[in-house]
Amino acid sequence: MKKCALLILYSALTVCLFCSFALAQVEIDEKKVNLGKKRHYEAGMREYGISGGVGYAGEDEVITDFIVMPKMGLILADFDGPVPGAVEMDMELMGGMFWRPERAEEGAFNLLFTYNFETGTKFVPFFSAGAGAYWTNLDVNELGSRWNGSPQGGLGVKYFLNDRVNLSAMGRIRHISNAGTASPNRGVDSMFILFGINFLR
Repeated sequence: MKKCALLILYSALTVCLFCSFALAQVEIDEKKVNLGKKRHYEAGMREYGISGGVGYAGEDEVITDFIVMPKMGLILADFDGPVPGAVEMDMELMGGMFWRPERAEEGAFNLLFTYNFETGTKFVPFFSAGAGAYWTNLDVNELGSRWNGSPQGGLGVKYFLNDRVNLSAMGRIRHISNAGTASPNRGVDSMFILFGINFLR
């Protein structure tokens, strides 16, 4: 009877010890996996790129345009925690052309802040918001001045081809108006679909 009890006790201790080692190994493996997650952005890095796309606004007249935007971005900070990612400050030079309701030109300097969401994969969703100083010779009822402000923002995703190069797709909403410095000042709200390529340094 004593031998049986000792055997049961020995077996129980062995199982407990084995389970403890197994759980410890699982925790170690999980830490290794977390540590091994791919981080694309770190504070101090720079991102250069160019994007372009088409915009549409349904005002009194349909307004459509095509824009191209080279950019330079600086990674200000990176974060771990529940929402890992990095804050980026982007400076964009925008040039474009309207083809509806008339041929006209546009240009702007934009300053935006972007949060890149690190997922541990090649896909990095992001959110951008900011504003710009904007010029256009478009003659429509909604704009009373050639000089305007252009608050804007949108959502997108980047796909990394390698450590330093990514492709991007984004939907962006842009408002242009003159802040009451001229009349009329109804403004133009456009929705853009943008595609781009970016290079990290």
